[in-house]
Amino acid sequence: RFLYCSGGGEQLRRSFLLCSLPPSLAGARTLVETIFLDSKPGPPGAPRRPRRLPARYWQMRPLFRKLLGNHARCPYGALLRAHCPLPASAPPAGPDHQKCPGVGGCPSERPAAAPEGEANSGRLVQLLRQHSSPWQVYGLLRACLRRLVPAGLWGSRHNERRFLRNVKKLLSLGKHGRLSQQELTWKMKVQDCAWLRASPGARCVPAAEHRQREAVLGRFLHWLMGAYVVELLRSFFYVTETTFQKNRLFFFRKRIWSQLQRLGVRQHLDRVRLRELSEAEVRQHQEARPALLTSRLRFVPKPGGLRPIVNVGCVEGAPAPPRDKKVQHLSSRVKTLFAVLNYERARRPGLLGASVLGMDDIHRAWRAFVLPLRARGPAPPLYFVKVDVVGAYDALPQDKLAEVIANVLQPQENTYCVRHCAMVRTARGRMRKSFKRHVRPTGPPYLRQLVEHLQAMGSLRDAVVIEQSCSLNEPGSSLFNLFLHLVRSHVIRIGGRSYIQCQGIPQGSILSTLLCSFCYGDMENKLFPGVQQDGVLLRLVDDFLLVTPHLTRARDFLRAPRAWRTVPASTHASGLVLGAPLPPATLAPDHEQQLPAHCLFPWCGLLLDTRTLEVHGDHSSYARTSIRASLTFTQGFKPGRNMRRKLLAVLQLKCHGLFLDLQVGGGAVGHGGSWHPMCYRSWGGGFHACVLQLPFSQPVRSSPAFFLRVIADTASRGYALLKARNAGASLGARGACGLFPSEAAQWLCLHAFLLKLARHRVTYSRLLGALRTARARLHRQLPGPTRAALEAAADPTLTADFKTILD
Repeated sequence: RFLYCSGGGEQLRRSFLLCSLPPSLAGARTLVETIFLDSKPGPPGAPRRPRRLPARYWQMRPLFRKLLGNHARCPYGALLRAHCPLPASAPPAGPDHQKCPGVGGCPSERPAAAPEGEANSGRLVQLLRQHSSPWQVYGLLRACLRRLVPAGLWGSRHNERRFLRNVKKLLSLGKHGRLSQQELTWKMKVQDCAWLRASPGARCVPAAEHRQREAVLGRFLHWLMGAYVVELLRSFFYVTETTFQKNRLFFFRKRIWSQLQRLGVRQHLDRVRLRELSEAEVRQHQEARPALLTSRLRFVPKPGGLRPIVNVGCVEGAPAPPRDKKVQHLSSRVKTLFAVLNYERARRPGLLGASVLGMDDIHRAWRAFVLPLRARGPAPPLYFVKVDVVGAYDALPQDKLAEVIANVLQPQENTYCVRHCAMVRTARGRMRKSFKRHVRPTGPPYLRQLVEHLQAMGSLRDAVVIEQSCSLNEPGSSLFNLFLHLVRSHVIRIGGRSYIQCQGIPQGSILSTLLCSFCYGDMENKLFPGVQQDGVLLRLVDDFLLVTPHLTRARDFLRAPRAWRTVPASTHASGLVLGAPLPPATLAPDHEQQLPAHCLFPWCGLLLDTRTLEVHGDHSSYARTSIRASLTFTQGFKPGRNMRRKLLAVLQLKCHGLFLDLQVGGGAVGHGGSWHPMCYRSWGGGFHACVLQLPFSQPVRSSPAFFLRVIADTASRGYALLKARNAGASLGARGACGLFPSEAAQWLCLHAFLLKLARHRVTYSRLLGALRTARARLHRQLPGPTRAALEAAADPTLTADFKTILD
């Protein structure tokens, strides 16, 4: 609840509960009713009907009056300057930084003015480095809590330390992390809090009374964390994730972020053609029929600047976006358009050109290229070229995009039947529900035909299909008009002003990637009609990869970006890399870089071996990052079970056929070359990250058998996935013989776990001995040549890249 709270004022809101109540017994009574009795305070001065307070809550009033007095006297501004100081080059205070009486703003802080050339990228990078560390933010929250909460409310120093420990954990959670109510009250001593007693002096406490006191204390701790601590974070910091640290949260002081946001908006306005709307036009758009989609622009930090993200999901004039009927209707229409475009994509794959929409498409295209090439004999020298189009979304011309989508939908000819269905199925003993739109040509309106089609496609097993609604005749013209409405009448709110985007499409919509792929697919069909002869061209949204044995086609592709200014317009390429020898005259030193003839060629998180054409995962993005920031799991009531399910789900995601296909990467997979790094990073690192996130500080030594069983299940599931990815291939035989027997896979998994867990000997002391014994037993079962191949694959130098991971 404290993410993406913009605004330049570093002060608590006047409407915040503690700021609106006087430090008196009447104010304390209102505070007690709000916290413990779910009473909502009315507007100031409004008459309210008093309610009789139970004796337990009546005697709390003096303590909470003291809390209100502490809040009124707390120097929030001085504490903020002391614990999270601004650097000397930070921007000065703006007009909205005026102090709120009794709240404690920061009006006296006057840093030096920003330099004149602050619009350049150097200034932007400098500001991005001026975020506050979680330890600094924790120091501020700790100081505020110690000044706010009277000692009588804590009851003991033990309870205070336990709550502060939970505050520290809250700051270390990732974007999707959660702190449960049970963790807040864990190890809190109820008997130390005398204010929880219904009557003073009672020595014998019945079980029901003790549970009641626990519930009352839990409500107070929930309010203190969920209202007060969260309000401090919302008021003083802009909290966001980044593109280079996964889901880890960064804390920027509001003054720093307001300066960053101004620079980001200025760069965005320079790059994207936006037309500002007048007040009359804004009112006209709010009253328009059909409703107009409006979006809010936010920025996500990246290593060299800010990435604009448009939050699509609001409607002009709608008071509450999630509940407004206009929002729901427009969102439903957008999802229908998305389903129809996907149907046309599947029916006519040539519309996307060389576009790949995920790992499955990359595997399919790469396999179709590699296998025939190897079958023809020794492979000729190959040229690898990659192109990254900068500003791919922002530079798309809307007229050209409309022409391309008109060719896709063919609005004057096509009519669709769209069914809204709910599916309930079982997966691993759990009920799963999903809601999908199924698009078919107009035909008999029977659900039976749809079910038979899904069964023939192999996507429907052990499921119940429920038809929610059906549109038998959805004309393509109405969908095309909706597309034009979304693209040409899209309103963006930036800094309190409204703009119409005249060029490009916004990032953040479910349609963005698909529309961009259609437009670049049309460009490829016109500019590169024969470039894939004897080679392969792949494109993941705006990242191109060309592998070809023809020097002339590689050279033409290198020079092609100069011609892209007309189709699709004003885009340009950067980061051209060549992976085979080429005359120096063909390289432009400003934009192109030549790699050795044999190397691991990086592209979109993959490493392509330029000699063997094997594919490996690129783990460089995990350098200087924490796996905990990218791996979270819902703990629930059975965190151990949920941890096992999460690890197996990650395992299935990482063990993709692109890495485990024996026909494409037989040498690497068969000898464990790609298997071992996958085990180390995905299994060992993920296991350690999940263990660190277990609630209630559950030690591994308390139940080593469970964790050993999880490791054994991980190894066996990984080998089962390897066999599934190579159906029909003979991997192993009795006596640990064969290309890649199960004993070899288990040995590599145990070796990877030992390499990772041995770095944390104190935590896993009860597991290391059993893992070493199991590895030694498997080592004795393996034949000599297999042992030598596995030891070469498990060379410690292969794990050098993983030592930069922070946990």
